[in-house]
Amino acid sequence: MKEFQGGTLYDLSELTPRQESNVTDVFLSCTVTGASQVEDYPQIVPYKCINCKDVSYDTMFEYEPYIMDRINDWRDLPNKHKCPNCGEFCIQENVTKGQLRKVLLSQQGETNPISLVGYVYGDDINRIQPGTEMRLSGLLRSRKAKPTDLTFKRYFDVSKYTLAEDKPLIPTDEEIKMFKEMDKTKLIQSFAPHIRNMYLIKEGILLCCIGGVEGADVRGDINALLLGDPGVAKTQLLKFMTKIVPKSDYVSGKSASGAGLFGGVDNLPDGTRIGKPGSITMCNGGMAGLDEIEKMGINDRTYCHEVMESQKFSLRKIGIDITWTVKVGIVAAGNPKKSRWNPELTIKENVNIPDSLLSRFGLIFLVRDIPNKSEDLAIAEHIAKVRRGEMEKPMEPEMITKFINYAKTLNPVEDEACATKLTEWWSTLRMEEQKEESIAIDIRTLEDLHRLTEAYARLDLTEVATVDHANRAIKMLNDSLHTLGMNTPGEKNDSLHKSFDKNGYIQFIFSKPISRGMAIAKLCEKPKWFPTEFSAKEEISKLHGKGLILESGDKLSWV
Repeated sequence: MKEFQGGTLYDLSELTPRQESNVTDVFLSCTVTGASQVEDYPQIVPYKCINCKDVSYDTMFEYEPYIMDRINDWRDLPNKHKCPNCGEFCIQENVTKGQLRKVLLSQQGETNPISLVGYVYGDDINRIQPGTEMRLSGLLRSRKAKPTDLTFKRYFDVSKYTLAEDKPLIPTDEEIKMFKEMDKTKLIQSFAPHIRNMYLIKEGILLCCIGGVEGADVRGDINALLLGDPGVAKTQLLKFMTKIVPKSDYVSGKSASGAGLFGGVDNLPDGTRIGKPGSITMCNGGMAGLDEIEKMGINDRTYCHEVMESQKFSLRKIGIDITWTVKVGIVAAGNPKKSRWNPELTIKENVNIPDSLLSRFGLIFLVRDIPNKSEDLAIAEHIAKVRRGEMEKPMEPEMITKFINYAKTLNPVEDEACATKLTEWWSTLRMEEQKEESIAIDIRTLEDLHRLTEAYARLDLTEVATVDHANRAIKMLNDSLHTLGMNTPGEKNDSLHKSFDKNGYIQFIFSKPISRGMAIAKLCEKPKWFPTEFSAKEEISKLHGKGLILESGDKLSWV
């Protein structure tokens, strides 16, 4: 409860029978979680007696809300009326009607959300869409659904409504300057810092949070899929993502139906059918973490297709015909069929997800849980530090949120060389021979390359996407495909790295200019040589001191 212009602003959980009144407006803060079709209600009901021939008798009941000397609730208008002269029932003539829409009001983010049925009146009621946060004023009422009921059902007659002022966290001028000057690897390392390593995946999810540029017929959201063994922190990555992106939610495909995730039909206490959006639909403008996607039913998974491609969800049921806009990026996670990933099987033999759905993910990462004593000890020590509260956080989650919000205000445009680079690499990738039943490389892959390039430009806080951004987008897609064992132009497979000795692997890492933070992350991918970040930093310092590595700007490269 807090003070508001005109009165006290209540949450739904704070409403009591004391707020019921026929004269005083109640101010509410809530979210629309469902809406019915438009209906008509009576405003003026005229009656005429056809039996009184000598004396013409007629009467009129008129509803004007908030005027106490008349009927102040249209639900009290009589359905029948007797003539005071002859006692016969009169007939209705030319009833004057208005239009209304029933909405379901709720509080998002609550453990046990309270719902309230609202009635919105007027000619512009189609503006109200599910998922919209509202400030409402009106009258709280209650009445029995049936005369024999002992309890009263509450409802809210809305007199005025406005969109809630949902102000995103925007950085100050000093923070923007700091964002532009800082090494972006610090930002990536700050993503889920309680999880050790996984730099590539953290970078990919951060790009999904930033997204590409949305056009008239082009979506900007990037979808990603994390596949692999249980217990490798996929769920923790999804939950951290929902902490730093506004209007986001974590949902599990195992415990929710397609209707619960995207939308379905519900009935109000009076029997009115309403379209009710699901958890992902309510994330419009944010991100959705969809865990255990492989455990969703076949029919439920089909709901994903329209949302992930056209960013719309259509609900076609008896009495319900609506289409909602769902501009949401989906980062999903799935486990293999037999609990552990079998490298001897194909991707589609390992995971129970159809081709039509796999092709809608711009990035797919395979995460393996391979026993390694030194790496396991390093992870155990990292977990111990987290539990003791000794872990250093490079950036607070609130600062990451500010960075994402600011980056999304930029609309970078690709230069000609950038677009050419993407097209040429994609066409070459299409010609690569892949293993049987690998991920399809199609036109969606090219579109995702453009989105990734724009996301990298936003990451650099620039208005122009250059060849450098294209190369980084290509490398990101290239590395994600390598985790699946797929061939890409140039280097065939990430497994080739295993044939390097220590010196060869180091030279390979620095064969192209690379930032210090990225180099440390890459070196730590070989825990048998570099079990900790400190050992990687020490190796870089030693090589730099010997003159084998040159530093130009914020990039390192082999001499």
